[in-house]
Formats: sequence, structure tokens, C-alpha cells
Amino acid sequence: MRSCYSAHSSYDLFSLSDQKPALPDDEKPFDDQRIRSLLRKALELEHMDIFEHGQLTFDLEHASRACTHQLVRHRLASFSQQSQRYVRITRSRGYIKPPKIADDLSVPVQIRGARFEVNFDDAMDISRQVEEGLLAMGIRAEDARYVRPNAAVTNIVTSMNPRQLLHVLELRCAPDAQWEIRDLAWAMFACAKLVAPNIFETLPSAASNSQVREKISKLDIAVKEARERFAGSSKGELLEIPLSTVGLEHPVRAFVRKLQ
Repeated sequence: MRSCYSAHSSYDLFSLSDQKPALPDDEKPFDDQRIRSLLRKALELEHMDIFEHGQLTFDLEHASRACTHQLVRHRLASFSQQSQRYVRITRSRGYIKPPKIADDLSVPVQIRGARFEVNFDDAMDISRQVEEGLLAMGIRAEDARYVRPNAAVTNIVTSMNPRQLLHVLELRCAPDAQWEIRDLAWAMFACAKLVAPNIFETLPSAASNSQVREKISKLDIAVKEARERFAGSSKGELLEIPLSTVGLEHPVRAFVRKLQ
């Protein structure tokens, strides 16, 4: 960012940042305070190209296909998703069940003239049995998977730069976002806050939306507690950020691994 307003190149500014006597007279050292100030200024001025030079990578596990179908609409992010052609959905892998669908809620269905009462879990199990039956009959996996519902779980890795992530969080943390991807977005927000607090301090909508503002306050408390443990953790250690007090629709766990 500083190189945009300086006569010196970014390389020179970075190389000289720790050599105070060698810094040009019109430049200051890049200490923590100055870095925070520059990043805050970039956000305030919407100098967002600065935030396209970094990258955050998330391993999102056990999300529904309904959720990841929404996530992959963010075209500037990169995605590597678990194959439904090579990975079968078994009873143990399971499905994502919406919290508002009660266990005892059944709907009438008619099959070849016979009527049945079927609940959500029954429907998921039927789809699994049909897929397994088709495979047993020699139907190729790429065709048998067509009976698989949107609730089927999947894993997906996504990488995006901070600018794109801020855009995703602004849309998906909103109160009117679909519940599963909203919960996922808040978990991603927690991880981003821990590793890059100067960039992911807040969201633009927090200024006008009290619900978003209140949730960010709860998230800050959870991340603050985790940050203290993260600072003392060793390289390779996996640290969980507690999200139980944030107010999510369904249980989501957030982890950050220290790589350096």
C-alpha cells in the first residue's frame, strides 16, 4: 500500500523496513502500530486492491451440497471439492438435517398405489439404499449418484484473498442468509479474525445492522480467548476457537493451525 504513494518501490520499502538508519528520510519503519494504521486507512478509503495480495485457505468439512452449491457461486475464490463419483455417501458419513425439521415430522408419500408416512431420516436412508442398489446392479457410480439429495455431506477446500473473503462474509453473515452457510461464514470469520485481526475487525454492515454488530461482539470475545492460547501454541498445533456462545443455528467447530 505504501508503495502506491511513495517514490520508492515496494521491494525497497520492505527490504529496508528493519534497517532504520537505511530508511529514506521520508519513510517510517513498518512497526505494528504503523501496519495497523495503514490497513485501517486502506479499509476506510476502500483501497481494496491491497487485500488481493494475501490468501486464506479453509478446509470445510461435513457441509451439505446445498451449502457448497451456494459457496461456489463466489467465482473469484478457488475450490477443490470431494468427488461424488469416487466417494460414496454411507450411513456413517450421513447428511445435514435442517434444525427446523423435527424428528417426528412425517409427510405422506405414495409409491405404486401404496401410501406411507416418511420422515426426513427415512428419505435420506431410502436415497442411500437406492444408490447402493444401483451400484450393486452394475450401474456406474457417476450415474448412481444422481439419486443423492442436496443434504448429502461433502468436504471442500477453498482459498480466497482477503478482499474476496470480506465480500463473502458481508453477504453470508447477514441475518437473511441461509442458515447453514451463515453459520459456516461466521466460523470462517472467527478464523480470519484470529490470523488477520487488522483486516477482519468488522464488516461494513455492522454500522447499520444491530444483529451483525451484536454477533461480532460475541465473536470478538471467543476469538480473544483463543488468541491468547494461539500466541503460546507451537508450530503445527491445531487450535479450536469456541463458538458455542456466538449463537449459531447448528453446531459448527472452527480450528486454526499454526504453520510458522
